[in-house]
Amino acid sequence: MHQKNYLSFAILAVLLLPGLAAGADDEPANPFALHPHGIHLVDEAGRQVMLRGANTGERITSPPFIPFDPTPDFNTALERYADKIQALGFNVVRLLLSYEAAEPVRGRYDEEYLKKYDQMVSAMSRRGLRVIVNGHQDLFSRRFCGDGFPDWALPAEYQNRKPHADCKFWGLHYFSYPVAKSYDRLWLNQDQVRDSYVAFFKMLALRYRNEPAVIGFEPFNEPFPGLRGRMNYSAWYKEQLFVFYEQVAEAVQGVDRRYLFFADICPLENTGLWSVSRPRPEIQNLVFAPHYYDLSFIGISLGPGGDIWFMRQVLNRHSALSRFWQVPMLVGEFGIPAERKEAPEYLARLYSVFDELQLSVTIWEISMSPTLWNLEDFSLLGPDGSERPAAKSVDRPYPRAVAGTIKQFSFSAETRRLELSFAEDPQISLPTEIYLPARWYPGEPQITLEPSGQFRFDSLTRVLSVYPLKEKAQRSIIII
Repeated sequence: MHQKNYLSFAILAVLLLPGLAAGADDEPANPFALHPHGIHLVDEAGRQVMLRGANTGERITSPPFIPFDPTPDFNTALERYADKIQALGFNVVRLLLSYEAAEPVRGRYDEEYLKKYDQMVSAMSRRGLRVIVNGHQDLFSRRFCGDGFPDWALPAEYQNRKPHADCKFWGLHYFSYPVAKSYDRLWLNQDQVRDSYVAFFKMLALRYRNEPAVIGFEPFNEPFPGLRGRMNYSAWYKEQLFVFYEQVAEAVQGVDRRYLFFADICPLENTGLWSVSRPRPEIQNLVFAPHYYDLSFIGISLGPGGDIWFMRQVLNRHSALSRFWQVPMLVGEFGIPAERKEAPEYLARLYSVFDELQLSVTIWEISMSPTLWNLEDFSLLGPDGSERPAAKSVDRPYPRAVAGTIKQFSFSAETRRLELSFAEDPQISLPTEIYLPARWYPGEPQITLEPSGQFRFDSLTRVLSVYPLKEKAQRSIIII
């Protein structure tokens, strides 16, 4: 058996048989499945799950609409790409999907493209990675220096524009008339464009009904109001965006109630500029999925305490809405141009705040291609698949599943000290699992448990399993 195949098998074994102390009856029917429990995500055993992953990737914005160059062929490139993602210790991917590629002609789905997406889903599943299906768009269409929707979804007068992706300040195009008019066409369901998009997601829900790794859908990346929405922003949220979300949720969860629904917000609110008491959409299995981008990665201090202060302020505001809605939260995008010299330090600071606030996150992004979109390059990997310096800050320890409720979690990159405390639930029979990457713990980690108990460290999968005491207890784990 090849080493990479053995590693994939071993990781799946950890997912399917997570503890020597657990009997066959304790094994979850679906090791990927997650359910909202208040503001937390929990697995079928009831363990609190922390998701850490990546977006795959900016290269999907233009033909052939996949996150890597298919050389020497698609299958070989996919396996290499998926191996690289797995090597960074992730347990989830936000797998970007191009609607333009999937339904280039109205009413006709492109099976060749969708089968490639199927293969990407399968490759992630085999490596123990959960999949969030993300309908990706920016500026609605490649005709406007963006990506996302096929020509037939555009107003007729814009369908023959030449597509391009060379706009350095592409975000300013959100305020252009053609982009706003195109969004209105969707939000107002002109020519039943919204109905077609909802039907597309119902098709996807049916397609992945028997794929356990697909945990849910995020139908729209960074939604933006059209002309009418700008005139009444609150009404746009309630009467257009949330109505659209509710329609998609009804369609996909009508196929399978297990699906999570990930709801993004307007990118103007990435820095928390909104009410923390906004009414929520009426959706079951809802996960709040905002993005976070700031100016501190270019050295601009945005608060009295510097970068960390601002990160806490914004992410706490996002968390406040999550708590108000009583739903879990996943930060769907954040990042920094990966070749900047500040990138490793910036990401280390940001991840320390994610740890402090116990946040699930997916970084932007991982592509393997020299082709850039709008001069941006945030990829953790170079075109040849080599890791960039920022990758080390992302491949860091974290608790993947905790047999109870996390009270505190921190990791110091300077001292390599990990601290985790949690209230153990005696009803949970599966172990607490902590990922300990080799780049931070090249030897056998030193582990202290309070109260003491049994544990096992798998040096192949890099997973520490701490077995439950089968009684109510406040537990502390220190690793150095």
